[in-house]
Amino acid sequence: MAKPVITIIGLGLTGAGIGAGLKREEGNFEVVGHDKEPDAVAAAKRQNAVDRTEWNLYRACDKAEMIILAIPLAELEAILKLLAADLRPGTLVMAVNKVMQPALDVAAKHIPDGVHFVAAHPILTGVGGTLTVRPDLFTGAPFCLASSVETDPSAIQLASDLVERIGAKPLFIDAQEHDGIIAGVELLPQFFGMTLMQTLGGGAGWTEARKLAGRQFAQSTEPAGSADRLFSDFVANKRNLLLRIDQLQEALSNWRGLLEEEIVPELQEEEHSLLTALKATIKQREAWEAGAFLKNWEEAPRTDAAETRNMFQQMFFGNLFQRRGSAEEKNDKVAR
Repeated sequence: MAKPVITIIGLGLTGAGIGAGLKREEGNFEVVGHDKEPDAVAAAKRQNAVDRTEWNLYRACDKAEMIILAIPLAELEAILKLLAADLRPGTLVMAVNKVMQPALDVAAKHIPDGVHFVAAHPILTGVGGTLTVRPDLFTGAPFCLASSVETDPSAIQLASDLVERIGAKPLFIDAQEHDGIIAGVELLPQFFGMTLMQTLGGGAGWTEARKLAGRQFAQSTEPAGSADRLFSDFVANKRNLLLRIDQLQEALSNWRGLLEEEIVPELQEEEHSLLTALKATIKQREAWEAGAFLKNWEEAPRTDAAETRNMFQQMFFGNLFQRRGSAEEKNDKVAR
């Protein structure tokens, strides 16, 4: 009997990392990979992130019971249009992207009845190490999951079980709330970094300044993506990003005021306002960094896994969507 198939479309850091996480322990399933870039395919094979690869998109998804789309948001609609007619009822499609609500909106237009869709976004801080494809890439990391109100609870539980399988922590979140937060903690730093690079790189003094730009400048201007991908993310989350830019402009004005404050010699026993703000802000960051390094945010204790029905194992040991529980059981799964 053929093993159930999990197909991963997009074999970059996220897609290959999910594959490596799935394969770190033996399972009764086959991981099939597809990417339009031959180098990404070759790397995924070396990294043991897939059991096999297919150059043809349709062959890669043939007979798949779960399809993970680790692709830019700009490519999502085109891929779903291509696959929609061939998706079998009961298939779970998971789109992994940093902007969730637009992904759900695209899926609502193209996912056929009987096919299940979940938006996902893993949070990788990289604190304490370099981000590379490896089996433990997602260990302990929050892995955001969002779906529409029509999504079958068993499909949501299946997505959650997959996340746990790769060592991450499922975090169920409202898609719009997620996008508002991400606009601040991911997109705004990228947007500001591009602004900083343009400001200094286009200035008259850049010829000499570039020689003095070191690690701090590199970290501040790291794009973490191609221009096409940044453009897609910025535009998809435009409203939230504009709000964050307004907040940043106001904050910059306030910090400028602190910097302009004069130091009065006879009042040196009183701490300067800028120094006070710097101390408080650095303390905030140290607290965040400690939590990010330990992946511990003092969350409430989770339900014992033994009490949770493992839909992931049900899928790959038989009868995923054929066995339906009561409405109360389904609602309880979503709550967990």
